[in-house]
Amino acid sequence: MSQTTSHDPQKKIGWRYIVFILILLLMFGYLASGLIRLQLVNSDEYAQKAESVRTKTIYTLGKRGNITDADSVILAKDEDVFNVTFYKDASETSRQDYHDYTESIINTLEIIERNGGELAFDYVIQRNEETGEWEFNFGTGVSESVLETRENQWRSNNYVTARYYPTPADCIEKLKKTYRIVQSEEEREAIKAEDAEAERAHVECFLLDEETMLKVMAVYSEMQMNVFNSQPIPIATNVRYETVIEVETRSMMLPGMAIAVGTQRVYPKHSLAAQIIGYTGKIPSRDKWIELQQQGYSYNDTIGRDGIESSMETWLTQNSSLRKGYRIVERNNWSKVVRELSSQAPQDGNNVKLTLKASYQQAAERAVAYNVEKIRDEQEELMVDSGWLEKNRTDIAKRNWEQYPLELAEHGVMVVLDVEDDSVLAMANFPTYDLNALVAAGKDARAILADDRNLMLNYAIGSRATPGSIFKMVTGFGVLDSGELGPEEMFSDLGYYTKYNDDLATAPKCWVSNTKLHHYQTIVEAIQNSCNYFFYDMADRLGEERLYRYATDFGLTSKTGIELPGEVRSVVGSQDTLYDPTKAMGEAFQDTSQPIIVFNAIKKHLRQQGASRGYEYSDEKLSTAAKRLMDMAVQTDQGDWIPHMRTILMEELHMTKEMVYSASVITDAYNYMNDIKWGGQQTILCGIGQSVTTVTPIAVARYVAAVANGGFVYNVSIVDSIISPDGEILFQSERQEVNQLEDPNNYLAKIREGMAGVTDDTGTAKKYFRGEYADVAKHIGAKTGTAQVTSIDLENNAWFVCFAPLEEPEIAVVVFVPHGYSGGMAAIGARDFVKWYLDQTTLRTTDYYLPLGNSLAP
Repeated sequence: MSQTTSHDPQKKIGWRYIVFILILLLMFGYLASGLIRLQLVNSDEYAQKAESVRTKTIYTLGKRGNITDADSVILAKDEDVFNVTFYKDASETSRQDYHDYTESIINTLEIIERNGGELAFDYVIQRNEETGEWEFNFGTGVSESVLETRENQWRSNNYVTARYYPTPADCIEKLKKTYRIVQSEEEREAIKAEDAEAERAHVECFLLDEETMLKVMAVYSEMQMNVFNSQPIPIATNVRYETVIEVETRSMMLPGMAIAVGTQRVYPKHSLAAQIIGYTGKIPSRDKWIELQQQGYSYNDTIGRDGIESSMETWLTQNSSLRKGYRIVERNNWSKVVRELSSQAPQDGNNVKLTLKASYQQAAERAVAYNVEKIRDEQEELMVDSGWLEKNRTDIAKRNWEQYPLELAEHGVMVVLDVEDDSVLAMANFPTYDLNALVAAGKDARAILADDRNLMLNYAIGSRATPGSIFKMVTGFGVLDSGELGPEEMFSDLGYYTKYNDDLATAPKCWVSNTKLHHYQTIVEAIQNSCNYFFYDMADRLGEERLYRYATDFGLTSKTGIELPGEVRSVVGSQDTLYDPTKAMGEAFQDTSQPIIVFNAIKKHLRQQGASRGYEYSDEKLSTAAKRLMDMAVQTDQGDWIPHMRTILMEELHMTKEMVYSASVITDAYNYMNDIKWGGQQTILCGIGQSVTTVTPIAVARYVAAVANGGFVYNVSIVDSIISPDGEILFQSERQEVNQLEDPNNYLAKIREGMAGVTDDTGTAKKYFRGEYADVAKHIGAKTGTAQVTSIDLENNAWFVCFAPLEEPEIAVVVFVPHGYSGGMAAIGARDFVKWYLDQTTLRTTDYYLPLGNSLAP
C-alpha cells in the first residue's frame, strides 16, 4: 500500500492573508509617512506652493500727472476708460487650455469689433505687400541690431527658435498648431491625423480666415511678451459701454477676459504746443525696458516718448514702484478673479506746470502759420514772374532739378522768451499735429509719422541754420567793447571787399547796388541798414578768436539748458569748428560735415593717383595719410604746405619722388585741404552770420533777450514747477545765470538803437510795418536776417528777431522760416504777434469805470 502526502488547505489560505495584510500595512505605512511629511515636515513649503497657485498679485496704477500752462490750463491729462484685458497663466499649456483661450479670444474680438472697437496692437508677422510672403515687422526707424534683439526676444518668449523655425512662415505654422487654428478643412483633417491624443480628447481646431488668425496670434504674442509679469494685458482700450456690458455678462464663457478701468492720455488742446508737450507710448526697446524695470516698470507700461512727457517722465509717471498699488487676489482655473485678499491704493504722478502760456502759444502758432503761408504765396508768384526768371536764368539752367528740386517755405518756428529770466512764453512750430491722433495709433497717426515734413521735430531746439545778418549784433558789440570801433566812428561801404579776394567776380560785397546809401555809417546806421561791407571790416578787426569769444558770451556756442529732449548745440565759425585735429574723424565728433567730406575726397584722389600708376593703397593707409595731411594743414602756414605734403605722402604711402613732385598729385589734395583751413575770408563771412556758423532758434532767442535785458544770459527754462497730487510744490524753477556781459560803457544801448531803426522808414523791414502796423514799429527793436543757402534766392533762410516794448523790454521774439526767401518776410509773424501782445498789455493796464447801479435808471 503506497503512502501519499497531504496538504492542509487552511494553511495555504492563512499564509495568503498574512502576505496581504503585510502589503496593506506597508502601503498604509507609506501613506502615513507621506502624510506626516505633508503635515509636519514640509507643511510650510507645500502651503507656500499652494498659495502661489491660488493667489496672484495684480499691480494697480493711478493716473499720470497733468501738464499745465503757467495759468494752470490743462494741456495733458489722464482720463478713466474701460479696457478689455486678457490673462493666461504661463503654466496653462495643454491642448484644452489653448482651445479654450483661443475660443475666448475669437468671441471677445467679435464683441469688441461689433461695438466699434479694435485690437490695440498688430501682429509682428505680416505679409509683404509686394511679394505676399510672410515677414517680421518689429518696428521702423531703429538699427538692425535693435531689430535683431527684438526678434530674438519674441522667439524666446513664443518658443519658436530660429534653429527649428527659421522663417516667419515656419513660425506661423508652428503657432497655428499650438493655438488650435486651421485655415481649411484639409488642414483640420491633417491635424486630426497627426494628433491622435487631441482627437481622442475631442479638442477641436478653429477654422479662421487669415485676418482673424493674425489677431488671435497678436493677443497670444502680446501675452507671451508680458508673461513673466503675471499681469493682465489690455487688448482693446477705451471700449464702448456696450462692450463692457457684454464681456461682463458673458465672463464665465470667456476664459482669461475681463473688464478693467484704465487710463488714456488726453490732450484737451489737441495740436497746441504739440512738439513741446510730446506724447506717450509703449517702451520702445528691450534695453529701455531693462533700464526702467529697475524702477518698477512693466514691459507693457506707457512712458513719455517726446517733449515734456519724456523729459519729465520721472515726475509724471504712475508706473514706478514708489507709486504702484497692488491687489492680492485668488483666481479660478479660468484665470478669473474670485476673491480679493488685500490691496493698497496706487498714487498718481506729479503735475508739471510750464512757463508757457496757452494764450501766447495760440497767438504764436496762428502768426507763424500765416507767415509761412504768405511767404509761400510770394515765392510761387515769383516763380512765374518774367523779371525773376530772367534774373535767375543762368542758375536755373545750370541746376540739376531732378537731383536738387526747389525747396520753398513749408516750415516755420517762433520762440517768445521773457527777457527777465529767459523762460519760454511760447514756442510755436508750423506745421503741427494732433497729439490725440498720435496716441490713438490709427491711420491718422500713421499719416503723421509718414509726413515728409517731419511734423514731430521741434525745430526751435532740434534744427540749426545759417543765421545771416541777425548775427551782426555780436560783431557790432564786439568791435565797440574791444575798442576796435568808436561809438560815433563812421565807416563807408566801398563796394567789393577785396582784402582777401581781389577777383571781382567772386569777391564779397554788400547787398545794395547803390553803395552811396551806406556811406558814413556809425554802428547804429550799420545795424539799421544791415551793411555787409561794414561788418566785413568789423569782423576783420576783431579776428577769429575774439569774434568767437563774443559769440560765446552771448550764449551762441552752447546749449540753452531747456528742459526738453533733442536740443542741438549752435555752432559758430572758427578753426576748431571748421576742423578740430584733436577730435576723431566723423560727423559725430566734428562740429560740421566739412572735415569728413574733405577726408573722403583726399582718400579718393590719392587712391586714383596710385591706381593710375599701378599702385594699390589700403584703406587704412589712405586714412592715415589723409588725416596727417589735414592735421598738418591746420597746424602749418599755408605757404609751407607743399614740402610737408610730400614728406607725408612718401612716409605713409611710399610714393616715389616723381609722384610727390607731380602737380596732378599735389594740386587737388592742396585744394581740398584749403577747405578746412580757417582764414581771413572765413572770418569776415562769419561776421555777417555766414560761413559754417549755424544756430538754433532757441539759442538766438536767448541771445536777443541778452541784448534787450542789458547783457544777462540765463539758462532757458520751460518748466515752472512740479506739484504733487495733493498740491504741494515739490520743485520751483529759479533763473540760472550763465553769463553777464561786461558793458560799462553801455554799448548795448547803441546796438538796441540800431535795431530800433530796422522797422522805421529807412530800415530793412520798413515794408512790413506800414499802415495798421506803423505803431508796432515804434515799440520794437528788430533785425532781419537773410542767409544764402543756394544760388537761387527763393531758397534763402529767413530770420527776424525783435524785442518789445522798445524802452522797457519784456519779451524777445524770434521767427525762423527755412527757405523763407528773405528776412524781411519773416517779420510778418513777429509783427502780428507783437501787435497782439501790445494789445493785451493795453487791455491789462486800462482802467475801466463802471457806473453806479442807480445811475443806470432813466
